[in-house]
Formats: sequence, C-alpha cells, structure tokens
Amino acid sequence: MKRVIVLLLVFLSVVACFAGCAEEKKPTEETTAETTADVTETEEETADMNYVPDLPAEMFPGEFNILCEGAFWGTENNLYYEEASDDPVDDAVWRRCEKLKDQFGVEIMVTPSADTTTALKNSVKSGDNAYDAVVARMPLIASSAANGDLMDLKEAEGLDLSKHYWDQSANEKLSIANHIFYTVGDIITVEDACTWTMMFNKGLAERLDLEDLYQVVKDGRWTFDYFYNTMKDCGIAAPNDQGEWDYMATYAFATHRDMAYGFFYAAGLSFIQKDSDDIPYLDAKDNEKIQNVLNYSLKVMRDTQLTIDAHKWTHINPWATILTQDAFEEDRALFYAEVLSTIINLRAMDTDFGLLPMPKYDEKQENYVTFVNPAASLVGIPIYQKNKENARRSGIILEAMAYYGHEYIMPEYIEKAIKGKSTRDDKSIDMLEILFKNRMYDLGLINDWNAYASGYSDLVFNNKNEFSKLYKKVEKSIDKKINKFIEKIVK
Repeated sequence: MKRVIVLLLVFLSVVACFAGCAEEKKPTEETTAETTADVTETEEETADMNYVPDLPAEMFPGEFNILCEGAFWGTENNLYYEEASDDPVDDAVWRRCEKLKDQFGVEIMVTPSADTTTALKNSVKSGDNAYDAVVARMPLIASSAANGDLMDLKEAEGLDLSKHYWDQSANEKLSIANHIFYTVGDIITVEDACTWTMMFNKGLAERLDLEDLYQVVKDGRWTFDYFYNTMKDCGIAAPNDQGEWDYMATYAFATHRDMAYGFFYAAGLSFIQKDSDDIPYLDAKDNEKIQNVLNYSLKVMRDTQLTIDAHKWTHINPWATILTQDAFEEDRALFYAEVLSTIINLRAMDTDFGLLPMPKYDEKQENYVTFVNPAASLVGIPIYQKNKENARRSGIILEAMAYYGHEYIMPEYIEKAIKGKSTRDDKSIDMLEILFKNRMYDLGLINDWNAYASGYSDLVFNNKNEFSKLYKKVEKSIDKKINKFIEKIVK
C-alpha cells in the first residue's frame, strides 16, 4: 500500500513540476531550493520503500512452527498455504512459503489453537521449544507478554523492525520500557483488514447534493461537527414501510459498538499514555475532552432515528453486522463505519461508494486518526527462543516473511481489497494514504487494564455519560497493575 501511494505521489509531483515549468521558466533561487528539498525528501522516502534486506546466504533446515489462532480472521492462511491457489492472495502466501523453502531450506508450518495464550504458557512450562513464533489476536498476545512468555524482539538478530515492511506506528505505540514484545507488518494482512474505516454512499451523496467530501477532508473541515450536522441535515433517515425504526429502516449512519472506539481515537485520545522512559501510565489531563467525546458518541450512536448500531440487533441475527452492511448496500445508509476488509464484501454493491478517514475532533486537530481493531493479530517470539542462535533463526525468518509479504502478498491484497474498489473512485487512494498514515495502537485497549477501555465502550453502548465514575473506579489501582505488569515482563 505504501509503495503504491508513494509512486502515485511521485507521479503527481512530476506532473506538477512540468506544469510549474510551463508557467514559469525562470524559477527563483528560493523556489529552486524548495523544489530540490521536496524532490530529495520524496526520493529518500521512495528509496526506503524499495529497500531490500541483506538476508544471509545460509540454510535453516527443518520446520518453522508458528503458533496462531487458526481460522480467526484468516490468520492461518495469512501465514501458510499448502498449494497454489486460484485466489491471488492465497497463492501469494504459498509462493512466499516456496521462496523461504528454496532460500533457507525451511518449511513454514502453523499450529492452530483457539487459546494461544494457554498453549504458549504450557509450552514454556514444559520447555519443549515447540514454537518458533506466535501470531495471535492483540489481547491474547498481550496476555502472553504479561505471562513473561515472549522475548524482546529487539534482541532477535536479523530482525530489523525499522524497515518499511514493519508497521512503525505499531513499533512506537506498542513498545514498553523501550522493549518490543509484539508488533506487526506486511508479514500478515490482518492489521490492514482490521483498520477502522468510514465509507459513504456516493449515489446518496449526489442525490442529497452534499459537498465534495474528499475536498472537505483535504481542507481539514471533516470534523465531528461537520459529520453530525451532515447526518442531521441531510433528511435521509426514515422508518420502514410499517413506520418502525428497525433494522429495515433508512439511517444516516450504520455501524456497531466499536464505533465508540472509532470516535475516541479519532479525537486523538488514548486510554494509556507513556512517559519519557516509555513506561505506560494513566493520565487525567484529557478527562474533560474524553467526557466531551463520550457525550458526542452518545448523541450520534444512541439516536435511534439517526444511527443503526448492529449490536443492538443481535436478537434478530447473532451476526448483526450483516444487517448494517445490508443497509449500506441497499442504499439505506449514507455513512457506514466498519473495518477495511468490508470493502471486499462490498465490491458487488450496485451504487458507488467512497472511503473517508474518521472525522477529527475539531479543525485545530492536526491529523485524522483511526484505530486498528483489536481483532487484528500481532507477531511475537516465544521466550525460550532467546538463545542466541534460536533467536537469530526466528529473527531472520520473520524478517524474510515480512519482506516477501510486502513483495508478494501486499500487491495481491491491494488488488483484491483496494484496487477493485478504487477503480470506481480514484480519489479513495488519497483517503487510504490518510488512513494508513495515522493508525493508533493503544496498550490501554490491547491490555484493557482494570477494564478501562471496555468500560468506556460499555458506557456508550448502554447510553450512560458517567465517565468520571468510571475513571474513579479504575484510577485506584490501574498504575499499580501496570507497574506489576512491567516488573514481570521487563527483566
């Protein structure tokens, strides 16, 4: 994705450069210096995106066993596919396995487990050295770190987390006391699939004569107030044919309870902060803003004639998110917020749709921010692989998997999940750049210390605005719990 975006930006820069030359053939020294600086920066960024790791020319024969959650969000197929496939993404995973076999003599295998935390804990206790790596959903792998069952990835020789095929935002946000026990990158596509995304129905937007929303985003005017006022003023919401506001009614907004986190992180907030020593802690400085965001979330999500929340309809369908997807596909919702993987399911949608970032808290906020749903998986190395040679083997193979994931898998994933969509709407590629540029990973959400994050989500879902009560409940012992956690994992 980043390479596609960078190349597109380079192309646009060149076009702009020619246009500028046509208008003014004698640029000033100041203009020339500025242009040179911009080009140099772009060239450096592009060069970094083209970096090829210096992988060692040696063999690591035998199996490379990855403990993972199996079919959860397709994690197993993200890591291993046993044969060529008609599905381009699965086929790319298979080709990566074959490449690793040819280059290192290593056989990638996965061991699925519904409870990777317990499986790894038992493996560590027995000392069987069964797993070379672990890939698990955020809360599960965080629990493994809390158990002391993961090593610091910085100690794995051959693993260079600074490169473009590793998610730098994940490295920054998920580090603890300058240690990284889990991260993610192009080794899997699950974190891309789980990136929280806003979509809008272009047909309805045109029919309602809405302003160009892409331009609103670029102007920095795509804010909480703009989003709410657009929904309230568009006049699209209407009950069903029986006059009822149910899952068959028409709404301005379709989403589910995770949108509570969507608004929270879009406002630039975080449940847990980190100090200058990279130590997580609870800070009350944003409490007033959190209360404001909570009030806003209630105003949007609990208005049953404005928004349909899928999780309020699980009594109709346990997979209630299908109901909100249906509403969007059937032109019964103007806006739709879900994870990015939903795009694949919407490719057959008759009406064109576009992508947007989450709206900002206000125009003073510098960046648009989105979060990665904790259903995404992260990558770690079991503590017993800390032995120098074992850690080196795991580091090199994971590095190769991330790099070849970037080379083989990501282009196919983009083609399947993004390009098929963006051929309808080329401007969405700009929105995707914004989405991927500022993704939030929050230790407070992943670890959910003292049920702070989940407690906030419950407030929104249950239509309660008592944030101060929640904060008082968690502040009594959360720092003590965090410190205990740090003492256990940082040795």
